[in-house]
Amino acid sequence: MSALRERLGRLRGEAAPAAVAPAPPAAEPPEQPSLVERLRRLGGARTGQPPAARAPGAPASAAARDAPRLDEAVLAAALGAEQLAPGVLCRRRRLPLAQRHGNAARHPDPDAVRLLLPDAPPDPDGWCVIDTETSGLAGGTGTWVFMVGIARWEGAVLALSQLLLTRLDAEAAFLDHLRAAVADAELLLSYNGKSFDLPLLAARLRLAARPDPLVRLAHLDLLHPVRRAFATRWPDCRLASVEARLLGHVRHGDLPGAEAPAAWLAWLRAGDGRRLGAVLAHNAVDLLSVAALPARLAAVHASPTDFGADPARIARWWLAAGDAERARGVLGAADPAVRDTEAAHLLAELHARAADWPAALALWEPLAVAGDAAAHEALAKHYEHRAKDLRRALAHARRLPPGAAAERRCKRLTYKLGREMRRSDGGH
Repeated sequence: MSALRERLGRLRGEAAPAAVAPAPPAAEPPEQPSLVERLRRLGGARTGQPPAARAPGAPASAAARDAPRLDEAVLAAALGAEQLAPGVLCRRRRLPLAQRHGNAARHPDPDAVRLLLPDAPPDPDGWCVIDTETSGLAGGTGTWVFMVGIARWEGAVLALSQLLLTRLDAEAAFLDHLRAAVADAELLLSYNGKSFDLPLLAARLRLAARPDPLVRLAHLDLLHPVRRAFATRWPDCRLASVEARLLGHVRHGDLPGAEAPAAWLAWLRAGDGRRLGAVLAHNAVDLLSVAALPARLAAVHASPTDFGADPARIARWWLAAGDAERARGVLGAADPAVRDTEAAHLLAELHARAADWPAALALWEPLAVAGDAAAHEALAKHYEHRAKDLRRALAHARRLPPGAAAERRCKRLTYKLGREMRRSDGGH
């Protein structure tokens, strides 16, 4: 039992007791809690459960009172962080913009940001890159946000602040420091923030009875333009894939994001902070990648074929933005040998809108020869209504898939062609 008492003392952070002679047994010893119960009170060191959180101002539970008092000062020193409040650490770094992230610049690019988000505030002083690390990837109110990384452009540097929650009962203070860090922000830049980071932060703020300062901010989630450009071209659109394929940055020795929860729980349960530095490093690379990404994505949208992006999807985005000429230029720059059917149809449609019929026909005719029904329909309409060549219109209409619409078109063209022939014969 002396070994057990020594082990329990270490879990509490106490020094090992000196050896003493065994005390004589009491006549009627009081009932002792079981080993499982004693370990549970120590914060779940063996049962696999983290210490229970409590609302600010609520009385501490027995488990919280008996939880081991772990030395945050030692952890802060090891991580190069400062203690903002009990249970809240912050690591700050200032990185020169002159350095590159892979082959991409760290400088802010207002034109690129406003291209991707037209209503974005133009002043980078109000921009804020945000990325979180959480206790799990499933989301929901049972998921904790234990790290929030924030990057701000300040003159010639990119200033990184990484908040780390080291005690569950310090969450309210942790969130208050987050709120202060974004108090003057106008724009958030994230990667998958709309679906993951911001909903989780909103849930934690709501549970802590704190106002959510993020809902008022403009938000550019860069996952969406990446998917628009590359979802049909890449196996996945994870941030690590974007870094390697678009930013020229390859992570070496990186702690996968999926392992971050275990690193945090090891600290909570046993005071083992050895992997928290790797979590901070992973989070910092995420911030740098998001900061460097807008300028590169603007270049992708200007010339998708130079980056192996999907020209048809980007052209449709330009159309939705009201720039048909830019959409036409994007598609026209694509190599005809690798242009897919969707891109060819869209480019032909844009040529037709611009009344450039020779260019449109040059795209529709090869598609029709290959048996493309949409091309046959477009040619049937063109020869009937514009070129007034009813024979060719009927030839294409007869190659349409069977159906009521095709039958009506053929019937109308046959009638019109017969009437035309009768007129040419002088009415006989």
